[in-house]
Amino acid sequence: MLTPGSCETCSMQPELPDVFTAAQALAAGLSRNQLRGGRFRPVCRGVYTTGDPADLMVRAKAALLVAGPGTMLGGVTVLIMCGVWLPQALLDDTRIHVVIPPRRVGPEMGFIKATRSCLTLHPMEFGDVLGVHPAQAWLQMATQLSKTDLIVAADSLMRRKATLATRDEIEKVVAHHAGGRGVALARGALRLARAGVESPMETRLRLAIVAAGLECPLVDYPFQPLPHAKEYRFDMAYPAQQLAVEYDGSIHADPLKMRDDRTRRRLLEDAGWRIITATASDLPDFTSVVASVRAALAVNRPQV
Repeated sequence: MLTPGSCETCSMQPELPDVFTAAQALAAGLSRNQLRGGRFRPVCRGVYTTGDPADLMVRAKAALLVAGPGTMLGGVTVLIMCGVWLPQALLDDTRIHVVIPPRRVGPEMGFIKATRSCLTLHPMEFGDVLGVHPAQAWLQMATQLSKTDLIVAADSLMRRKATLATRDEIEKVVAHHAGGRGVALARGALRLARAGVESPMETRLRLAIVAAGLECPLVDYPFQPLPHAKEYRFDMAYPAQQLAVEYDGSIHADPLKMRDDRTRRRLLEDAGWRIITATASDLPDFTSVVASVRAALAVNRPQV
């Protein structure tokens, strides 16, 4: 907030939020000359800020001011703010996505993409502004994402750490919008999504395994090699075959972590498990890893 004051030559300024309209500034006692001064910077036509006009939150607040009362953030803007795994093309999207009330006409500004939608879940607070629930934002992107990218994003919503949405919440949103654009694709993607995943590469590896006609492994599978020992979690596992599949995304591993990983691997192998590890060198389609999984499943078939 800017501090109160009335003198145009004084360093004290009227109280205004960090993003405000020209009308708000004039009503608070600022002159047009002050608005054009170096203290304030335009974000878009008629909206100014004391911050960085390129900052995502500043631009989001400007978009909400332009769009009017009852508007909230939505779509890719909400997903980016939540840290959802998205393709680079969407991360590079500079538009602010907003959801406007039914029957409202959207603002005609190039940096704003407005859609109309009925809310299914309670909105989410982003500082002092509101956005739709991440599950609803995910569905809003169904027409802009491939099925694979939708699955990756759904896994990101349901990740084990810092979960953004549960499967029940996503299913509720999808059911509420049955028949809408992209809903059939979203429903199919959700059937292949899994909770507990910790990286987008884990999702892509799992999908490559399933696309090859193999059974879908269990995700985030817990295993304790010895009584009272530390519990380990596999990225993916076939417990009946004692087969684990993991994606190692580390580039420069910490020496302590490397030693811990070697101890972990030894204990798991002593317990009869085989661990197949994929890395970035196995991209783009994990063909060789999938072949290893297929061979291991054939050898280690559960006995009847």
